[in-house]
Amino acid sequence: MIRIVGIVLAMLFAFPIVIGLLGSVLPAFGLLPPLADSEGFTELFADPRFWPAIFLSLKTAIIATLLVLVLTMLALVCAHGTRLWRWLNGLLPPLLAVPHAAMAVGLLFLIAPSGWLVRVISPSLTGWERPPTLWVVPDSSGWSLILGLVIKETPFLLLAAAAQLPAVRVDAALRIGRTLGYAPARCWSRLILPLLYPRIRLTLLIILAFNFSVVDMAILLGPGNPPTFSVFLLSLVNDPGSRAVASAGALVLAAGVGLLFGVTVIVEKTISQIANHRRESGLRGNSLPIWRVIAQGISTGGLVLSMLTIVMLLIWSVTRRWRFPNVLPTEWTFSHWTNRLGEFASPLTTTLTLALFTTVFALIAAVAWLEVERREKVPKLDWMWYIPLLVPQVTLLFGWQAMALLTGSDGKWLSVAYSHWVYALPYVVLILAVAWRELDPNWNSAASVLGAGYWRVLFRVRLPLLIKPVCQAAAVALAVSVAQYLPTLLLGAGRHQTIAIELVTSFGGVDRRVIAVLASVQSILPLIAFGLAIWIPRYFRAERNT
Repeated sequence: MIRIVGIVLAMLFAFPIVIGLLGSVLPAFGLLPPLADSEGFTELFADPRFWPAIFLSLKTAIIATLLVLVLTMLALVCAHGTRLWRWLNGLLPPLLAVPHAAMAVGLLFLIAPSGWLVRVISPSLTGWERPPTLWVVPDSSGWSLILGLVIKETPFLLLAAAAQLPAVRVDAALRIGRTLGYAPARCWSRLILPLLYPRIRLTLLIILAFNFSVVDMAILLGPGNPPTFSVFLLSLVNDPGSRAVASAGALVLAAGVGLLFGVTVIVEKTISQIANHRRESGLRGNSLPIWRVIAQGISTGGLVLSMLTIVMLLIWSVTRRWRFPNVLPTEWTFSHWTNRLGEFASPLTTTLTLALFTTVFALIAAVAWLEVERREKVPKLDWMWYIPLLVPQVTLLFGWQAMALLTGSDGKWLSVAYSHWVYALPYVVLILAVAWRELDPNWNSAASVLGAGYWRVLFRVRLPLLIKPVCQAAAVALAVSVAQYLPTLLLGAGRHQTIAIELVTSFGGVDRRVIAVLASVQSILPLIAFGLAIWIPRYFRAERNT
């Protein structure tokens, strides 16, 4: 029975992935007559929007990912071990909690010609009494999207790297390197980064895949003509006559991600060879404090910009009058919250219902899987959980939606909840896995000797001891569900409006104060979850001490 539980969980997770891939492959080659009776590649390649969209997606994904990696490395090399490093670590959880769409809206409020950054320096430094016309946001070259991806994904990679630092024994490596006469930066490049990078490679690939296939941020921050490739495909899938073309594009998108992964591996090997040669040279290098200060300023500036996006959302949500170039509103009001409460009640309820369902069942499934694995009834299959994170959402969801249309399950609440569960479960399993596997088995043995059965040991010993990672996993699951735009849009058939759907679809056609309220609500829900994830373990610890 234990083995059956593991098999059922693996099948429930793998089933939508397999169905999603089949649902994209078959229509693309005209093998699913009810939806597409001819292959779509010819028409896709003939579309004049195809190549511009591909090049734009490649440009934004590659540049954004490189900048994310550079900023992370700068923060590690120049801030680690300082008071600034502790401050940066404190900023990471709230930044990770903010959904992509909400951060995109906040960034628009910052960098637009009438945004807050322009107001701060106007008119004293610029002489602008009116918003300038030197640039527009979103811009046609995709730089707004690149900036949005960078400030959102840098905390993710930085947190992943910080979690791996104890495993590579950074302090010991720095002591050894300094003893041998190497400058701090050389200690990192020669001793630490070669050990650290393989541990964060998978996280970097996840970021690269996301940057190449992102939809919600591309709609808000990306250009419209041409759009990014994923947004272009989304416009096709809504046309019943273009299902084959959309499916073909979804496969091209997946192939593009695979190509980017291959190029990344080649670049890694090239850099590794150069690094090995430089390492053998024995050059110690010189410590240059000015460059260290500049690097600290750059890495800190990116995270501060991320925090300012949250502040902008909150300010605009309580603004009545804010004329350019005033730095702060001249009139404040909470009417945008109170007057729109009734309108937001339905999407907020749907969002919370889906998030709670996703969180509870993702935790149950993760604990069940790790328990089955602990009892050696199933092998470790960590690679399986990364599949939905590495394969573009568009590729899986186009196919999943096609199969849902054939079976009549599109628009069902359970279909939407299932998709949220599939995308939240990998994070929950991966967060819990390390702590679950490393928990001392003597705790189980001691409880069993005292007469406790399996369930009593699980609920009274293992889970209380692991309350901190369990709460963290629950907060991440809720944040993932709240941020889901594309699964809700495609599988919900417009019948299940969430805050994410309302935010993206309403942008541009609604007062920015109302948009700020929507984005603030979407941000507050995960922030509350992360706050509880910090408070609950402390409460349990205090209860045990008393």
